[in-house]
Amino acid sequence: MLVAFRFFNGLGDASITLNPSIVGEMFVTEERGLPIALVMLPPLVGPVAGPIIGGYLTQAEGWRWAFWLSAITGAVCELGFLAVFRETYTPTILKRKSKRLRKETGNMDLKSKYDDDLDDQPSVVFRKALVKPVQMMVQSPIVLMLAAYVSVVYGFLYILLTTIVEVFEGTYEFNQGQAGLAYLGLSLGMVIGVLLCASTLDRWTQFARRWHKHHRTDPKPEDRLPPMVIGGIIIPIGLFIYGWTAEYHVFYIVPMIGTAALGFGFFVTTIPTSAYLVDAYKQHSASAIAATIVSRCIVGAVVPLAGPPLYAHLGLGWGNSLLGFIALLFVPVPLIFMFYGHRIRARATIKVVD
Repeated sequence: MLVAFRFFNGLGDASITLNPSIVGEMFVTEERGLPIALVMLPPLVGPVAGPIIGGYLTQAEGWRWAFWLSAITGAVCELGFLAVFRETYTPTILKRKSKRLRKETGNMDLKSKYDDDLDDQPSVVFRKALVKPVQMMVQSPIVLMLAAYVSVVYGFLYILLTTIVEVFEGTYEFNQGQAGLAYLGLSLGMVIGVLLCASTLDRWTQFARRWHKHHRTDPKPEDRLPPMVIGGIIIPIGLFIYGWTAEYHVFYIVPMIGTAALGFGFFVTTIPTSAYLVDAYKQHSASAIAATIVSRCIVGAVVPLAGPPLYAHLGLGWGNSLLGFIALLFVPVPLIFMFYGHRIRARATIKVVD
């Protein structure tokens, strides 16, 4: 029964795929970096903040209240969505407008440029929704590589999430409530990462546009990617700090600094990825982001199973160092896309309509 309800919970959470795409529909390119960072904050910080709240709540009121609090919060949010949400998908809005104009004017030739691509039959819509992310992965090397990159980082994060309590309880003798505080380092790093992305993504894009205008070249979606380079370098550094300081029982604040670096790098990698996919794939961005989210969720579910055996055989030091070396392999990915991404996109078979 628990597994079944967790399945339905996952179906509800799948809607987060739409968040960056909704922002892309509502804001122009130079202004969407901040809102994308903000809408991505809750679903990414939730897995870290949840154990902190749940640890003390379970200790004080019992495990049932952990579920009650989640259910009450979710219900309030859903009621709010129903009250204020409106359609933002450009093809759907234009199709509804052209349908209304045909009815008002009697001119059956009035159509939007998206009309031929839309089908209202539920079976067709459902099939396209399932197939399109797979198409994006197969037909776009950029989506494939970014999905792999984000999935690896997500897998490392969830190895940390599923083992950090055991590490701090066993190494630093934290109790159940105190063990939840071990997530504070991750949370702090994530908040700093969000603040960095929120304050720099739009400014960097505006600077890049001025540069392109001065040099008489066209702006590119790849202008979103420079922060990823910083995140890619910080992630392995955080893994090395966390692993070796916990291995040698250094004061617990120091491994928390390592987890903060990992949380920072995770956000500075993930948020620019979503902003880039929104800029690059426009009305296909939801499918592109869905491809990255599906892959990262699969990796996030499977890879943590390897965490305990990894640490048991290699220890915290070399175990996290191995993860850090793997993370280093992905550092060149955003650099490659910054210089050659526009050429790779031009060769892809996915057609993007402006």
